[in-house]
Amino acid sequence: AELVGELLSMGITPSCTHSAAKYPEFIAAYNNGLRNLSHFCNQMSPLHHRDIGLVGAGLLHDDVYAELICDKLHISPAMIQLVFKVKGPEHVVLITDAMRAAGMPDGEYSLGGLPVIVSEGAARLKEGGALAGSTLQLAVAVKNISEVTGLPLKELVKASSLSAANALGLEGIGKIEPGFAADIVLLDKDFNCKVTMVDGEVRYDAR
Repeated sequence: AELVGELLSMGITPSCTHSAAKYPEFIAAYNNGLRNLSHFCNQMSPLHHRDIGLVGAGLLHDDVYAELICDKLHISPAMIQLVFKVKGPEHVVLITDAMRAAGMPDGEYSLGGLPVIVSEGAARLKEGGALAGSTLQLAVAVKNISEVTGLPLKELVKASSLSAANALGLEGIGKIEPGFAADIVLLDKDFNCKVTMVDGEVRYDAR
């Protein structure tokens, strides 16, 4: 909790992840400014009726940002739906947790020196079978949440851009509006990337 305050005083945005913290421990950090929970639900103290843990904390506190790996493996479709229903796209941050196999065919790869087998897009440790990051790409994450939640894309897109900027306290990025950076990705109806722009300049064009 003390570290949270120190980081914020230096302009660093802290985030809590992979923690067994109980709810009272979360509150101590929250009172010092903690507002971000990474890899939400994964390797994190779960919701329980006697101690709501970090998962419950993320759902309870409206101003906490939940970073979600929406590949339908790390988090089930029903949990994705629940988080978006409770928090809304404004406080969900889409992340990929992608490892080196992202965009690559199935096969054998490595993560931190550990052998990883990618099968049907799922990356798992060769020994034990635990999830080892993901092969998720952000456009696919947007497609997944669109299919799961049924919410309008004009709302869901906030989770892919503006919510991350707000979570980090960054200004001038994250939405299409005068005065904001013209960093834009154009997707087709199947969520395939067709054009990318950086500062208004086209860097990739597959039209």
